[in-house]
Amino acid sequence: MITTPEKRYRAVVCLTTFNRIDCARINQEIIKLNYRNSFPVVHACSSSNYEQYLEDLLIRCESRNLRAGALDLLQRSLEAAAAKFQPEYIVHLEGDTWIMDEDIIHDIISAMDRNKSLMICTSAWDEDWLAFRYLKKPGTLLKGHMLVAKFIRRLGVPYHLKCTDSLATQFFVIRAVPEVLECFRLVKPIKGIDLEQAVYRSFIQRFAEDNVLRLRMREPIHPYNRYVCERLSLYSQHWPAKGTANDGRDPTHPRYIAPSFDGKREALLKFPSIRNGRYIQKLLNAQSFDYYNPGASRT
Repeated sequence: MITTPEKRYRAVVCLTTFNRIDCARINQEIIKLNYRNSFPVVHACSSSNYEQYLEDLLIRCESRNLRAGALDLLQRSLEAAAAKFQPEYIVHLEGDTWIMDEDIIHDIISAMDRNKSLMICTSAWDEDWLAFRYLKKPGTLLKGHMLVAKFIRRLGVPYHLKCTDSLATQFFVIRAVPEVLECFRLVKPIKGIDLEQAVYRSFIQRFAEDNVLRLRMREPIHPYNRYVCERLSLYSQHWPAKGTANDGRDPTHPRYIAPSFDGKREALLKFPSIRNGRYIQKLLNAQSFDYYNPGASRT
């Protein structure tokens, strides 16, 4: 049972996890043991192998298919966070998505404080078609085309971009008012489109683009900002360390994850101030990574 809080909290973090439970444990350690000013954490998890750790509230959910499961975790975590803590803001992070610098979150909240019309801060879940073509078959002509595209996009034209009508759910901050929470409550899985597009459609029925604070430094997310966005100190790799990615696609595939790509351990090594937590220490000192996120894909 979720009881009525004694006070209204400034911000609460909602984590959502399917089977990347070691990532989620470390995420909690980053927030609860290493941030200077930690947040309450609500964790919605559908893994049968997970036991409560540092979260203030654990919401156990059924395992479902990818889209329906992700939406269920998201909706239930937001509902529980709003009911228990009555926050001004809710920060959502997928369990395997780490924000290493807490000032990123505080700066976003400050920006939304200054502009009361801003209801959500996130990026599009978009794709750069030119970049995908270049990764598949590099060439000088196409590289020049990409530079031209960059200039055109700065003018607000989505030149050769796909899926700009989306709101990334991997990391976002919302103003926790009933109207915004209702947008998320009303989202339904839509066949043939990503969850991020379904969220956008629900949001835009009530609000407008002017109500979105765009994380432009991460757009377009695909292919270059999907797993790492250093300007946001965001790390969402699906593999624990360099050499452990297990991508069966041909190396010419534009989404191919090479074994040489940094993993989660390398992300931790970039931030020596973040060391508190037994799961952080376990990953940093591991001789084998077989234990990490049992059953989860490493691509």
